[in-house]
Amino acid sequence: MATRKSSRTGQETKDKILDAALATVQSEGLVGTSARAIAKMGDFNQALVFYHFGSVEELLLAALQRANARRMARFEERLRELDNLPDLVQIGRELHASPDDPDHAALSAIVAGWSSSSELGHEVLATLQPWNDLMAAALRRVLAEHPLGKFVPTEELAYALAGLFLGIEMMGRLEPDEKRTEAVFAALAGLATFAGPVLDSMEAPNATS
Repeated sequence: MATRKSSRTGQETKDKILDAALATVQSEGLVGTSARAIAKMGDFNQALVFYHFGSVEELLLAALQRANARRMARFEERLRELDNLPDLVQIGRELHASPDDPDHAALSAIVAGWSSSSELGHEVLATLQPWNDLMAAALRRVLAEHPLGKFVPTEELAYALAGLFLGIEMMGRLEPDEKRTEAVFAALAGLATFAGPVLDSMEAPNATS
């Protein structure tokens, strides 16, 4: 009983630190996110950051993983059932439509800030890989009935689309005017809607020629 209570209290403390880290990234940006700033945001001793996570980088990685998992949980079922390109664009639009969500801020700020570090960048890629896997599976379903389906490199296309959506997130933080971002998603939705009939009208290349 005491062990269970201690475990629950420890997890509650870790959750409080993670929440403070996300809020600090949102408020101060990645550069201003230090152990002291996180502790001030959460009103706790900064030694707890190192006790529970070892370093600020490990804390931010844990925050990134949790933020990513929570966002995936909101869309995972839809992504697993998705079978058309317009719905994929709509999911990207909905993910972007929450700029005040600390998870949104953490993902875009940490990804942007760690992109220049090979080690940290590798951790970011590993954290985001499940999105690529879900997107690749969705693309395989979309293209399954098309003659060109087996010739399209779905893994590479999923990677490109993930990069596109991530780039929109980054640009959205630099230029908070949502009109341009909304215009981009509207254009993507139009292209996605147009792509289906175009694919239907095309014939598969002759593999023997």
